[in-house]
Amino acid sequence: MSVPSFDAHVTVACQNTLGEGILWDDRTRRLHWVDIDRAEVHSYDPATKTHAAAHYAESEFVSALALRVGKPGLVAVTEAAVVIVEPPFPSGETEKHSGVTEEHSTHTIAAPLAKEYVDNKLVRFNDGACDARGRLWIGSMTRPERRDGRDRGELWRVGPDGSTTRFLEGVGTSNGIDWSPDNRLMYYIDSGMNEVSVFDYDVEAGVPSNRRVFAPALAGPGVFDGLVVDGVGNVWVARWGDSRVVVFSPGGKMLAQVNTPGARSPTIPCFGGADLRTLYIATANANLAGQGDIQAQFPQSGNVFGLDCSSMTDVLGPEWRGRVRHRFGG
Repeated sequence: MSVPSFDAHVTVACQNTLGEGILWDDRTRRLHWVDIDRAEVHSYDPATKTHAAAHYAESEFVSALALRVGKPGLVAVTEAAVVIVEPPFPSGETEKHSGVTEEHSTHTIAAPLAKEYVDNKLVRFNDGACDARGRLWIGSMTRPERRDGRDRGELWRVGPDGSTTRFLEGVGTSNGIDWSPDNRLMYYIDSGMNEVSVFDYDVEAGVPSNRRVFAPALAGPGVFDGLVVDGVGNVWVARWGDSRVVVFSPGGKMLAQVNTPGARSPTIPCFGGADLRTLYIATANANLAGQGDIQAQFPQSGNVFGLDCSSMTDVLGPEWRGRVRHRFGG
């Protein structure tokens, strides 16, 4: 299917191994994301073009982030727990940073994974996002080095009080999660199924139901990875191993694609900037795409990309707007 195509450009030349979890803080006007395999949290200030990173040595991985409703720090997801961390930039500080600081989490909110899975390094947490009532939804996956045909991934809900509820088992690789602007739909990706699912969502109870296919597998290389929903209900989905983000209307029609030239595997997009009209995209090292040593062919892999969505007005319409992620209530 031929759709309008737009090129994003490198915004932060960070060369992450596995960039993920990107989100915009509309209060501090800073961008945050993780490098999963390095257990790093990154922050970028577009106003000063400064970039800082912190390594959380207590964890082998840091895979997702969430902002907090009324408290300082970020919620971070490690391989087996949900914790509170401080962002790399000290409060109010914008001078240029060099290198990577060493940090530790300050508080554990929840650690629901089975002890045998954690102790035997069978699974780790992956993507996550908060609903409109401040609950964090996080999914897990079988670690790549332990692939044996058994899907051990799960999907969990973590309440602001730290309570945990498991909703799905037998997941391949739990990935993109977000909600429609009216909170009636929850979008979800298990990359092992290579489709985008949608649930009906009871936002007051925090319960998804009636799972069905929103977008089926696409022809060609790549699989669906992370996603974000904009302010009018379009669903923007990163295509791992396919060098693009695809945009679907609320009805499931593909509207456009945003390319990441020189980067093989975009992982997740978000909207940011003062007017929420900038699309930011985290990416991963090309060698992780399972196609051998191809980083030299895709030298921008691992960088953060950006695109001013004003260039897409003819496709998105004059009333289009971006949207920030929901915050964690605890």
